Amino acid sequence: MRTIHICVCLLIATAVQLVAQTNTTQTQDQGTDATQSFASALGLGTGATLAVSEKGTSVTASVERQISSSNINFWQLAISGTTNKNGQATVFSSHEADAPGFKGKIGFGKSSFIRQRPIYTATGGDFLRAAWCRDLLSLVNKTLTSPAVITRSTTCAAAVAAIQNALNAAGGLNAETRAADKLVVDQLVSITQPPNGDIISLVQQASVCNALKAQATFYQFCPDSGKTIKSVEDQRGTYPELYNNMVLGQPSAFQWKAWLSWAPAVTSTDYRAVNNGVADLATKLHWTQLLNTGVGDLAFYFRKVALGVEGGFGQTVQITTQNVCNNITSGTFTSQKCDTAMIGKPKPTNAWVSSATLEIYPLPIFGHATPITPGIQAVFSYTAPTTGGHSSELAVPIFLAPTVAPMKFVFGVQPTWDWNTDPKVGKKFAVTLFVGARPEITK
Repeated sequence: MRTIHICVCLLIATAVQLVAQTNTTQTQDQGTDATQSFASALGLGTGATLAVSEKGTSVTASVERQISSSNINFWQLAISGTTNKNGQATVFSSHEADAPGFKGKIGFGKSSFIRQRPIYTATGGDFLRAAWCRDLLSLVNKTLTSPAVITRSTTCAAAVAAIQNALNAAGGLNAETRAADKLVVDQLVSITQPPNGDIISLVQQASVCNALKAQATFYQFCPDSGKTIKSVEDQRGTYPELYNNMVLGQPSAFQWKAWLSWAPAVTSTDYRAVNNGVADLATKLHWTQLLNTGVGDLAFYFRKVALGVEGGFGQTVQITTQNVCNNITSGTFTSQKCDTAMIGKPKPTNAWVSSATLEIYPLPIFGHATPITPGIQAVFSYTAPTTGGHSSELAVPIFLAPTVAPMKFVFGVQPTWDWNTDPKVGKKFAVTLFVGARPEITK
C-alpha cells in the first residue's frame, strides 16, 4: 500500500467540553484510546490528536456523549484527515491506520461506566471534601518548622487538631505566614467540631472558601477557584485509607464497553487508463469513491489493563503507484515530464477487517506522586480482501499523560510495522510523533 497524493485541504474543528468529576456516574469518556486511532478497538472518547511522521501530518478529532437509554447509553463520532508536506492528502488503503486520508466513524453502544451510583456519588462527595480539608492542612504543615506527624489515613478532624497544636507551638514564622495559617486552621476547626467531624457539607466548604478568597495559595483548592479540581478517583491515590473508610458503592475494577460503528472512507487517486492493454500515459484521470465498512467493538478494562477487539466487513482498495513519464518532442528537442500515478482504474473489493488493542496505563515506572505517568499500547490490525492476499500492521504507541487532570494532554511516539502480501507493497516501518487532548484514561 504505497502512498499516492490528492489535493484535498482539510479543516477539522472540535469542541471539547470539560467536566469536573466530583461525583457521580462514571463518565462516558472514561476507558478511551490514548492515541485516538481508528484501528484501535478502544473507545475514542472526546478529544483530538495531532500526529506527525515522515509522510506528513494527520489530525483525528472525535466526540463521545451519553444518551438516556437503558439499552444503548452512549454514541461517538470521529473524523480524520492526513496531509503530506505539500499540503495534499495522503491515501493508502481505506483501513490503514497511519494514513487515513479522510475518514469517519460513527457508532452507538453500551458501557458499564455509564451507570447511576447514588451511594458512590454521595459518599464520594463527602470524601472529596475531607480530602480538600487534608490538602489545605498539608500546605499549612509545610510552613511549620516542626511539622505535625500526619499519615495518609489521618482523618480531617484529627489532622486539624494536630496541626492546630503544632501551629500554636511553632516558632520562627513571620507574621504574614502565621496569620494565613491561623485563618485556615480556625476555619477548618469551626466546621469539624463534633458532631460534624469529617462529614463536611457543601455549604460549610463554601463558607471556608469564601473566607480564603484573598489567600490564593489556599483558595486554589476551592471548587470555584477556576483551577483543576481532582476527582474522587484522583484523590483515592493520595488518601487511599480515607477513601476506603468513607466511600461506599465503589465501582468495580472490571468494566466493559460494546458498540457498533459505520466507518466510511473517502479514497482518491490520480491514475492512467489502460486501453487494449496499453496505458495512456499522457492523459491524467482522477478517481474518488466513498468506501463503507461496518465494525463491531468490545473492550474490557481491569485496573491498569485495557483490552479491545474489533471485527467487521466492508470495502477496501489496493492503491499502488509507479513513475509515469510523458516524452514531449519539439523539433530536435525532447523533454520528459514524470509523475507518480496508478496504472489502471482502482477496483475496490470487499474485505474482512479486524484489530486488537492491549493497553497498560499507568506503567509502574516513576512511582507515586509524579506529575506525569507513562502508558503503552500494542495495536494489531489485519485486512483480508475476499479476492485474496492480506495486509497487517503492528503499532506500539508509548505515551505520557498528566497524573492529575480532568482532560489528559497525551503526547508520545509510535513505531509502526506494516506487512503486505502484495510484492509491490511489501514491508515498511514508520515512526510517528503524536500529541493531543483526551478524557482521563480509566485506572
